[in-house]
Amino acid sequence: MNQMLSFVFLVLCAIESTTPPATDGQTPSAPAAVAPVAKSPATRPRHVSQWELDYQVGPLRLFKDGETGEAFWYATYTIVNRTGHDRSIAPQWIMLDEEGRIFNAGDGVSRRVQREVQNLLANPLYEDQTSVLGEIMPGEENAKSGFVIWKAGPEVRRFSILVSGLSNIKKTADHPVTKNAILLKKTRRVDYQMNCDRATLIGEVPLAITADEQNPRWIMR
Repeated sequence: MNQMLSFVFLVLCAIESTTPPATDGQTPSAPAAVAPVAKSPATRPRHVSQWELDYQVGPLRLFKDGETGEAFWYATYTIVNRTGHDRSIAPQWIMLDEEGRIFNAGDGVSRRVQREVQNLLANPLYEDQTSVLGEIMPGEENAKSGFVIWKAGPEVRRFSILVSGLSNIKKTADHPVTKNAILLKKTRRVDYQMNCDRATLIGEVPLAITADEQNPRWIMR
């Protein structure tokens, strides 16, 4: 019997040694903190090289539709990729006159007028506005030449052609009026100066003469 009591006493002592001590109503101590698992360093953003294409300006001339009497501006150009890599291009052309009016290339230009202008140019290498879209490979031998047409607006003396989509260079700036953040893209600007009335224009329109700025030139717009 004494041996049995001794055995029970030993069992109770073993149970008590594995039971947390009483805390008199206090909250039991929290388990030891586990060290956080170290995360792998964040991947650095891949550097994107900046590039721009060579835009060679051709003549700007006036075309008058014999059927409707409407006037259209048309210009030729050549784009050369000197970046050393294939590039994907989607150029956009707008005409901006001195009174702030904007004319998008191709707007109001019928397929018939486009064909007639293309016949005037008599050069099978000139692509129309949509055909020039896509990949351009490096080198002079892979240059793309084309023509673009605008419906002529009210007669003015000065206007500009703005070509975007020739570069991947961009920057943010504050809008001068709303102060909201806007995205500016590197754009090729070509200024023109009319020296006579449009009705008497013969040949190409000359580039504007500027004393303090290069023409053509790059701008952020």
